[in-house]
Amino acid sequence: MPEIQISLHAEDLTNTRTFSTADPMAVVKLVVEGEDPVVLGKTEVVNNDLNPKWMRTFVIDYDPEMQTSISVQVYDKKEDSDNKMGGTFFNIGNVIETGTRHEDSDEFEGVKGKRLRGGGTLYCRVMEKWDAGTLNLMLRGVDLKNREGWFGTSDPFYELCRADGEEWVSVHRSEKVKNNLSPIWSEEKFDLSLLCDDDFDLPLLLAVYDHEGDGDHKLIGDCEVCVNELLAAKAFGGGGDSDDNDANSFLLTDENDKDAGCVVVINAHVTGVPDFEDDVEVEDEDEDEYEDEE
Repeated sequence: MPEIQISLHAEDLTNTRTFSTADPMAVVKLVVEGEDPVVLGKTEVVNNDLNPKWMRTFVIDYDPEMQTSISVQVYDKKEDSDNKMGGTFFNIGNVIETGTRHEDSDEFEGVKGKRLRGGGTLYCRVMEKWDAGTLNLMLRGVDLKNREGWFGTSDPFYELCRADGEEWVSVHRSEKVKNNLSPIWSEEKFDLSLLCDDDFDLPLLLAVYDHEGDGDHKLIGDCEVCVNELLAAKAFGGGGDSDDNDANSFLLTDENDKDAGCVVVINAHVTGVPDFEDDVEVEDEDEDEYEDEE
């Protein structure tokens, strides 16, 4: 019986407030044929945003022989009938049918959207989850571009995104570090089956933002990376060195393709992958190239 990961996002929700913007959150229940509904949990609250992309995901055991659905109810900030923004059901089998299977792994990924009676569209994404190991990753920013002008300092956080057609889909959002242009973010664990389909060369987008209380976060800068590059950056001396010319750092560029600081790999290693070693083979340079001229 495969495990699948469920993630949610919404677009163009109807604002339930008069003088401010709603803070959407979602409550998710699992409904399996012949069983009582089970509450899977709640997403985080996304402040002041009618197009929320919730980072929290839900993992379930899926039996294709059993009718399996999820109920999703969206509320403004807290679960209360007066704060309800809309809700719907998704049949997991139908969502899977809308998607595709990856040629190499034969794993599926599907997305389905449904219009809400209260307005807007809710999207459900499902991805098959398998034991592909874990990437342990710790990053820091160095000399990030300040998006707060002369009278403030940015509160940076980063997102890691994977490609979905021509779009980037966020799979992780770090915590924000307040008032710091050289933040050190906590070490995180990433399921490799969900991050990159166990393809260590799959392009990923590393984007750093300045957190805004109204939910309209400002892009500081971004760059493309892959798991192998993150591991190699650590192997080349990751540890937080502030020299952005070092091989363990990734240069960020802003919307105008200008330097926006860099991200440094403090730690990166993989666990739970049979026969995999983090060691990166580094070819020796020609010693003659560095000999002093006589």
